[in-house]
Amino acid sequence: MGGYAFGDSAPAARRLGLLADVFEPPSRAFLAHLARVAGDPPDLAVDLGCGPGRSTQLVASVVGARRTLGLDQSASFVALATAGAPPGVSFAVHDVTVAPFPCPPAGLVYGRFLLSHLLDPAAALAAWATQLAPGGLLLVDEVDRIHTTQPALRGYLGTAAALLASRGHRLEIGGRLHRLPDPPGVVRRSDRVARLAPPAARAAELFAQNLAVWRDNAVDAGIATEADLDRLAADLAVVAIGSAAGTITWELRQLAFQRA
Repeated sequence: MGGYAFGDSAPAARRLGLLADVFEPPSRAFLAHLARVAGDPPDLAVDLGCGPGRSTQLVASVVGARRTLGLDQSASFVALATAGAPPGVSFAVHDVTVAPFPCPPAGLVYGRFLLSHLLDPAAALAAWATQLAPGGLLLVDEVDRIHTTQPALRGYLGTAAALLASRGHRLEIGGRLHRLPDPPGVVRRSDRVARLAPPAARAAELFAQNLAVWRDNAVDAGIATEADLDRLAADLAVVAIGSAAGTITWELRQLAFQRA
């Protein structure tokens, strides 16, 4: 089946803004570490599946490339990103599963929470690797595992995973990426797991926004009824205001490949 389950509406853009806030610390640390390893800033950095542009601006601020380009298949997201673009950052509409990209070979290519939405992650990695300049880095940030003791958060994650699976996708894809052979023409320079444990209330706020975006898709796919999702939304609202105990921890698989 395929297709991006979370859409590109205005609410989808807002949820991506919250996601960017929650996951900035581990992504920033990952980018900073590899930027130090690489040495001189690249001429061009490319952010794949850039959405409204927050991840692209993060790449630009940390990596310090002369030019940073965000790519997304959504024209509405690219328009939003372009409106707030700082100097040296630009955006283009492009399906990131298709090579070549509309730019020269890049010194750094970054993709966050993207492979979990693609039907063939190995083919995508192989295509992305061909877009690197000599010595260039391909960086991938994906979910490995999510652990939670909170029933509402666990309920949300089960429903979201089922929705993705109905489209041939996988939420916790990090282990699969760890086991894949390296794409042709590149070698694995780093393969690590970073951990993030935000407050349960913050996670519930993010999950509630996600649910509002994709709930119709879940109903249409027969994964849950409207009544099921109403109960889940109410449970998440209780957690979001801090009225329910619990913890949640993301384990994030962070991979770096380098072109010879």
